[in-house]
Amino acid sequence: MKPSKEILMVEDSATDAELASRALARAKVANPLIVIPTAEKALDYLFGTGASAKRGATHPLLILLDLGLPNMSGIEFLRQIKRDQRTWEIPVVTLSFTKSAPAIVMCIQLGVGGHLIKPVESKSLAGVMKKLKLSLTMLPPGGPTADSKLTGRKSG
Repeated sequence: MKPSKEILMVEDSATDAELASRALARAKVANPLIVIPTAEKALDYLFGTGASAKRGATHPLLILLDLGLPNMSGIEFLRQIKRDQRTWEIPVVTLSFTKSAPAIVMCIQLGVGGHLIKPVESKSLAGVMKKLKLSLTMLPPGGPTADSKLTGRKSG
């Protein structure tokens, strides 16, 4: 499976997804952001199953993962992708409204690259992406701002 340039966000809140999209734009990240509202649909998207069967499997550059998802939790999603050899090496940054030590410790044990408190801020997001040494597509200086129309952003 060839890595893509997209960033996958597994987030059930449209507001939080929009704030993260704006944070990416302010950080001058041009990679497409794919937002999927549930862990189950995100697994289908990654593995090319269910509704994503025709498209096939994908390997995003980064996964931004809400820990507080309905039905399957973010932690269970993380467990599943980290034990599968097709997806275990994809960097994951978890998102939550709290610095709850037990959940964050569990995520670190499962191999996340970082944790951010919601709402996501561009400075924090840029810092964790720099730490992960991702090959991001950056907008040139003077490019679109956070107030510009965002392009390449999809929802699923």
